[in-house]
Amino acid sequence: PDDDLLASAIPIDAADLEELEEVEEVDPADEQDLAPIEIDQTTGDESGETSSGRTIQTFGPDIRHEDKWSRTPNTPGTGAIHVKTFVAKLRLDAIDHMDQQVNEWLDAHPQYEVKFVTTTVGKLVGKNTEDALFMSVWV
Repeated sequence: PDDDLLASAIPIDAADLEELEEVEEVDPADEQDLAPIEIDQTTGDESGETSSGRTIQTFGPDIRHEDKWSRTPNTPGTGAIHVKTFVAKLRLDAIDHMDQQVNEWLDAHPQYEVKFVTTTVGKLVGKNTEDALFMSVWV
């Protein structure tokens, strides 16, 4: 098994290897204070300010893209054939809204069996660039 792994490995130049060996280790005593912070559960702010009364709304047409799927879902757990991706800003109310969207989508599609879920935090680029949570649900 190691021979197969080594056969498909990407070779590393000697100069790159020396560069990797020169990487400094960080002393835990030098790291910043990692004490927990208080977060306001209503807004997700550290400031404790109250919510501005804004609610999260879903925009766009209510197009059911799964109506266009030509493959039927596998229900005995044999493998995923479709993916649905949900996106939320990194705020507690937005993440709660994403939870609600995922649950409503799964409730509306009882024929789907979730096979795998991945989550990634990254940048959502639009008019503004914002941190976002991307959740892909494989059915």
